[in-house]
Amino acid sequence: MIVLSEGDLVVEFIFARELQDDLLKVDELFKQSLLPWWDDIAIYLQEMSKDKSFFMLPGVVVAAYGNLGLERDQAIKMANIFKTMHMATRIHVLVKDDDEGQETNQAMQFTILIGDYVFGKVLTLLHEYQVDKLLNAFAAMIAEINEGLIMEYRSNINLYDVVARTRAPLYSCAFLTAAELADLPPEIEKLYSSIGHNLGMALELKYAHGQNGDYYLEQAEQLLAQFPEGFSADDPTLMNLMREMRS
Repeated sequence: MIVLSEGDLVVEFIFARELQDDLLKVDELFKQSLLPWWDDIAIYLQEMSKDKSFFMLPGVVVAAYGNLGLERDQAIKMANIFKTMHMATRIHVLVKDDDEGQETNQAMQFTILIGDYVFGKVLTLLHEYQVDKLLNAFAAMIAEINEGLIMEYRSNINLYDVVARTRAPLYSCAFLTAAELADLPPEIEKLYSSIGHNLGMALELKYAHGQNGDYYLEQAEQLLAQFPEGFSADDPTLMNLMREMRS
């Protein structure tokens, strides 16, 4: 079960109840992956507890992989990679230079180094899990997110553009990599990635920012309806998520 809380607001995804064991395994892998520096990362984990995407993303990844009939173990490992990737990005966002002084500079340098370490762990995990073929997809995603963060920092772009450039790429890449590992044709890979982009936009806008994401949910539903049946597995989790978002 995924439960997100902020003050009196609690969002519970019913669809994730069937994924509870898988998500616990994701959490175990996540800790094992960062174990050498777990105590040092604790302060950043406290910050991540405020980030709804940190809790939504793993379940969506598992659902995206399950929808294509990929092995559950592989889905869990990839959910860990995307969770680690998102954390690396957010750690770098925490870097601030508002204050002066040696102690502040050292803390800022440490944050940058920890963020770089977690980014490096993503690449290590791709190799460890024997999915090196996904490096190009991850490189493109990292570049897109970082460009989006630069634009967010330097420009006055609206919320929808911020989400599209800094959060939605995680979801579109999750769906794309699932399609690549399932050896789907290029045009179907592109379609599945678009489903991930629109679903990610809808999730982020509705649950992380309290905005209306119905347009993107409708787009995701329409694209999923176009997805060839022969490429889908008998796994209702993804459809259940979209249905639940409508309720």
